[in-house]
Amino acid sequence: MTTSITGGDWEPYVLGTAPLEEGAAGGAVHRLPAWARAQVDDQLFRFVEACPVGGRIRFETDADEVFLTVAATTVVIDGVEPAVTLVVEQGEQETEIRLDAPTLLVVAEEQVVEVRPRSPEVVRIPVSGSGPVDIWLPHGARVELVSLAAAAPIVAVDAPGLRWTHYGSSISQGANAVSPVRTWPVAAARRLGWNLRNLSLGGNAQLDGFVARVIRDHPADLITLKVGINVVNADSMRERTFRPALHSFLDTIREGQPDTPIVVISAISCPAHEDAAGPTVTGSEGMAHAAVRAVERDVGALTLGRTRDVLAEVVTARADPGLTFWDGRDLLGPAEEGMLYDGLHPDQRGLDLIAARFADGILARLPMARSR
Repeated sequence: MTTSITGGDWEPYVLGTAPLEEGAAGGAVHRLPAWARAQVDDQLFRFVEACPVGGRIRFETDADEVFLTVAATTVVIDGVEPAVTLVVEQGEQETEIRLDAPTLLVVAEEQVVEVRPRSPEVVRIPVSGSGPVDIWLPHGARVELVSLAAAAPIVAVDAPGLRWTHYGSSISQGANAVSPVRTWPVAAARRLGWNLRNLSLGGNAQLDGFVARVIRDHPADLITLKVGINVVNADSMRERTFRPALHSFLDTIREGQPDTPIVVISAISCPAHEDAAGPTVTGSEGMAHAAVRAVERDVGALTLGRTRDVLAEVVTARADPGLTFWDGRDLLGPAEEGMLYDGLHPDQRGLDLIAARFADGILARLPMARSR
């Protein structure tokens, strides 16, 4: 007897994402619901939101193989086609599988100039028939799930462990990680045995109210908010707007989760912006640096150092016993700036270091989470 998961059957099998939506080939994976996505008209946002970072298919079966039909879409920049991979985890066994036929979006000057469509592909995945199987979805590609088939029943399995919602920038999204399980939040969650909902949005951690509402409405045992770098990168706020935006973001979350522990984490080290305001530009050498501003830096223009001060001040002012501040330089600091391959983003060594330090340090900073 063959079992096949298709269409509306996917929901109990897919963890760490928003409910799947109907796509051109199958169930389109998103991390934010449609009503939230409709509030932003930005090409980068639309792509990074649809990358299922931290998303996975989880099931049990007595079959010795399953067949996943999947359609993926990734971006080609400067002629470089990134690898699109799945990671299959079962017990102590971990297997990485590269997808051969993703649709390609060719980008030049931050615009899609060509689309090279390809058909969905069928991936054969050997399994042992013993214990839960996790298929970690690609972290740097959009994904549509067409079907999952096996010659035996496929049963959805809950994942034990603390429910963790994380919000952050491209550093937390980890598009440059070497595999879906080597982004730092996924690596930390696996080490801690936690269930991750990663709402990190490359270039778009701008304290948007719709993200706060999504976090508010998704039950969690722990919420972490890594804030600061994207606001400076885009020069999108002055201190006058940044401070109340953070308060409002926290107010919204507290409307639905009044007692859930929240840790506000500042940016890791970024030498270009520690004492220089944004925006960020990339030089011909590929390194990030602060733009030469057309006006003198005005009062309220945000440096990375100042965002850390404001975050700490807001956390203190709220006098919320479930709210904690953590300086992101404890995760990757000035001594490790050589791990920032472009002066801004950590290489894989840096992502691994952040994951390890987060896992080692989070419970010590959050005694409320330890007892859950």
